[in-house]
Amino acid sequence: MNMNRSKNVEEIVEGFKLMRQHLRGSSCSVSELPLTHSQWLALMVIGRGHLVTIGDVKKALGISSSAATQLANTLEEKGHVIRTPLSTDARASVLVLSSDSKKKFEHMRTKKLKEFTKLFDVFTDDEFSTYVQLQAKLTKSISK
Repeated sequence: MNMNRSKNVEEIVEGFKLMRQHLRGSSCSVSELPLTHSQWLALMVIGRGHLVTIGDVKKALGISSSAATQLANTLEEKGHVIRTPLSTDARASVLVLSSDSKKKFEHMRTKKLKEFTKLFDVFTDDEFSTYVQLQAKLTKSISK
């Protein structure tokens, strides 16, 4: 790898860090549903999935089993998540959003999407299309 490419990769990584800090600093809670960043991420995993388990939360967030269990317990105590035993394995349970939290979560998700979308307003339509294609290529190579 030549020095120029290394420098560019370093700049990209710094850009990712800055974007992450910006997004973390943006409002992650609405007055009806105050959440920590980890709780928000867990709800995103639970809200998107079907038959989501604590193991799925663990894997998606890259955290330990005990941390995922603690997150699920907190979300359940706050009334955001309902645990249902898996029919195939009584030791495991499925996590689903409560009906009230489902509505609030959808509102928050829409709000966050608008915030994320604003970040890309700096691109023209052609630049954005190219960025999407390059991001998809990078994501595909990582997930192999």
